[in-house]
Amino acid sequence: MELTNKKTVLVLLCFRPVLAICVASAPITASSPVPPPISQSLTAASSDPQIKSLCAKTEYPDLCLTTIAPFFNGKTDIASVVEMLIKAGTEQTKQANATATKMAADPKYADDPKTISGLKGCYEMYDDALDNMQNAMDTIPVYDIGTIETMVSAAITDYGTYDDGFTQQPNPVPDGVSPMVDIDENLQNIGSIILAITDLMH
Repeated sequence: MELTNKKTVLVLLCFRPVLAICVASAPITASSPVPPPISQSLTAASSDPQIKSLCAKTEYPDLCLTTIAPFFNGKTDIASVVEMLIKAGTEQTKQANATATKMAADPKYADDPKTISGLKGCYEMYDDALDNMQNAMDTIPVYDIGTIETMVSAAITDYGTYDDGFTQQPNPVPDGVSPMVDIDENLQNIGSIILAITDLMH
């Protein structure tokens, strides 16, 4: 009888490590949350009938949708859409400024002081554009449509003025084309979209 009790105790002790291992391994086998697809915001914006309808009223409907997508918050009233577009324009202006800064330091322009000078000169124009975009953003809550249109138009002018600096006499760059022309054209098109949507606020 005494021997039987000892065996029972031994069996119980052997089971304890097994339980400990099971508990420790549970977090390892637990599944991690799956992040949302990268294209989810684009899908949400492009599939929303109101957003599609508003973008269809612009000259660049596809660009309108892709510009809104990263900032789409589910709101579809015109003022909210204008706000999303201005946020997008602001962010892309910051990226353009960073790109120009990198290009100015690119060794391939080392023997092209005119281009370097033009690239460095863009900082002021982009800063002005950012100020204009911020001023437009600040007036959305009070529906100051005139100021929104004026400020966004000024930003569009900033982008164009910067590119003009590469072709103006007496010292145009060798090929007469701004290395930022494609980026600035895209920014101008975004500005055009903002104006088109803002006009619907009247």
